[in-house]
Amino acid sequence: MNIPLVLHTLGNLIILLSCILFMPLGVSLFYGIKEEIWAFVISIIASGVVGLALKFSFKHKNKDVTVREGLAIVAFWWIFCAFFGALPYRISGACSTFCDSYFESMSGLTTTGATIIKNIEALPHGILFWRSMTQWLGGMGIIVFFVAVLPTIGVGGHKLFSAEAPDLTMDKIKPRIAQTAKTLWIIYLSLTAIIIPLLWFGGMEPFDAVCHAFTTIATGGFSTKSQSIGAFDSLFIEIVVMVFVFISACNYVLHYQLVTGRFRKILVNSELRFFVGLLLCAICFVTLALFFFESSFYNGGVKEHNYESIGGALRYAAFQAVSITTSTGYSTADFDSWPNFCRFFLVLLMFIGGSAGSTAGGMKVVRILLLVKSSARELIHLLRPRAIMHVKLNGRPVSEDILTNTLGFIVIHLGLFGIFSLILTIFGTEVITSFSAVASMMNNIGPALADVGATKNYSEIVYPCKWVLIFCMLLGRLEIYTVILIFLPLTWRK
Repeated sequence: MNIPLVLHTLGNLIILLSCILFMPLGVSLFYGIKEEIWAFVISIIASGVVGLALKFSFKHKNKDVTVREGLAIVAFWWIFCAFFGALPYRISGACSTFCDSYFESMSGLTTTGATIIKNIEALPHGILFWRSMTQWLGGMGIIVFFVAVLPTIGVGGHKLFSAEAPDLTMDKIKPRIAQTAKTLWIIYLSLTAIIIPLLWFGGMEPFDAVCHAFTTIATGGFSTKSQSIGAFDSLFIEIVVMVFVFISACNYVLHYQLVTGRFRKILVNSELRFFVGLLLCAICFVTLALFFFESSFYNGGVKEHNYESIGGALRYAAFQAVSITTSTGYSTADFDSWPNFCRFFLVLLMFIGGSAGSTAGGMKVVRILLLVKSSARELIHLLRPRAIMHVKLNGRPVSEDILTNTLGFIVIHLGLFGIFSLILTIFGTEVITSFSAVASMMNNIGPALADVGATKNYSEIVYPCKWVLIFCMLLGRLEIYTVILIFLPLTWRK
């Protein structure tokens, strides 16, 4: 392990973060809140000093980044970024403890969308802008990580995430990685620019439109309102958000193929077709459950939403199913008060997530698709032992290494889900709260059930459990392997 190279690179990245903090500082200066301004000034100075210190204290010879250095840089960059991103929350008083500040920062950067803040509307504009911006940066950071960074750190790094089937679903957009990253940035910025005027036209204030554009394109879920998208009570806004979170949860290579006129590749994409079918089935199941199981729900004797018509049920079911499946976490209704079938079904949807190469979290649709096809093949082999069958994706056979890696990832993911859920119960967390919170954090959703439901937050979770959930967010966003490998002695040996 070339530690000076790792620390030098981290220094450069922290300096970049220091420069990015000038944007929320500009918002604070515009609205003129003194405490908030100083919070960003101190954060800029602190991150800048640390970044410069690391950059000039650890010099190294020019050397290619190997798998080990790449893993260390990525993992520690997220940890440091969340640390310095937490400073504005703590210094401004938006969060009362550093644990809460770090939780909020990590939730933003990993596009999880879980919050410990009870009264979001009371936050100053600069902090609200920073919350949304961290999700926007985190969403794009994952895309660059998968498409631009991994191919430059060696064949090992490429194989490490072979369960994402990069050879099959993450074809390079351009011959050079730098060109690919630039193209993805253009697509990402274009989608953000398109949705802002649509949200503004739908009735949002300009500031709210910008913040929600950031968190929608990143499939993050942070809102400037405590009631999330439900606070606007606008069908137009809900449709716009659903469309764009679906777009962002699709493989970004497909977006490039769309704008370059390669329509046939999009139509024959196995993952996209499976994803669309999955969403349509989820919407139908939840809609029918809402319509037939309960006609209306009451809170203190006051009707919150009307599900007596199929249209009313469809409106809320469609939004929530799309929001949860794409790991966005927005809400328009208290889905924790829905029938148990809907509650449990939404938790299952949390594990799926979006497509490979998207801003969404979860285990990814391509893994679920490969698992289904592999299971079907094994069942057929029981009846026809001599049959030679290949699992195919987009019409091409998938190697057995990828299938093994896919199964291994799913087993590890579910195993860690069970372990962390058990740990939360040790500290007295209620069972439904424990397993749904861990499922939400590991798949970067945000809201869960019971004590951390759609209309609640994570402020009442005890501090040891908050640190466990922070770790779950990081595990989920960095695809588990990156975080686990930095704890193995083999990674650090020469």
